[in-house]
Amino acid sequence: MGTRIAQIVDSAGSIPRDILDRYRIKEVAFNILLGDQQYKENITITGEELYERMIKQPQLIPKTAVPAVLDWIRAFKEKYEEGYRHFIVTTIAEPLSASLQSANMAARQFLQAHPEAKIYVLSSNTCACGQAALEIKIAQLIEQGQLSAEQLLKQVKEYLPRIISLFSVNELTYMHAGGRIGGATAFLGKLINIKPVCEFVDGIVQPIKPVRCRSKALITMADEAVKRVKHAEDKIICVQHALCPQDADFLITQLREKLNYTQPIYLSSVGAVVGAHSGPGAIGIGIV
Repeated sequence: MGTRIAQIVDSAGSIPRDILDRYRIKEVAFNILLGDQQYKENITITGEELYERMIKQPQLIPKTAVPAVLDWIRAFKEKYEEGYRHFIVTTIAEPLSASLQSANMAARQFLQAHPEAKIYVLSSNTCACGQAALEIKIAQLIEQGQLSAEQLLKQVKEYLPRIISLFSVNELTYMHAGGRIGGATAFLGKLINIKPVCEFVDGIVQPIKPVRCRSKALITMADEAVKRVKHAEDKIICVQHALCPQDADFLITQLREKLNYTQPIYLSSVGAVVGAHSGPGAIGIGIV
């Protein structure tokens, strides 16, 4: 039997909680700043709680901060004490956050005290549902136990260029506040009630199509997923939403019908760290 592999992730993927428990995945939390209050994602505030606060207090624009180096070290130590010596670590895309740098700094410090351990840190090249889909696939590969950590890392790197991360937001205010789009774009989008369909490509937001109706945005997302997918039966599919469960159910139905897909579709809330920049009503599809 080979060396056991621990899986550690930052919280930007917002993996369903039951999946975290099932595969013993350790999640390291981002920090959420709301007014003069600081929270830890999925520990002292959930995505749902954040969106409710954003709706009630729209003047408060959330800010985010990466997991501290010490938080990563604590995660490594916890898994080390459970008997793990090899660690696969995935983070939100590097252009979106310094989480990767924080994890790498922590790995270097931890390895100084535990040189027999091996830590492999890589960017998911995406976030939210795309990141979650990748991390669920990694968990399944670890559970199968057929690959060494090095082999698994090589396999994961082959997945990275093929991750599909589609999303739509209900309004552009938060993307503008987070620096994802310019002020003129946000103003025009609000003026004509645009519901843009976008995707993450190498951690960068790329527009696909502007639409002026929420239902059309959902259908466009499903259609774009179908265009990009071949042999859907062997894919991992995740859907995430920010306080719009009916839209998520509609999107899942569309995906099942259009892809003839019968495997599980993993459903969770858009995490607070991503939702701080996308706002209530955001919804996305992630496929590996």
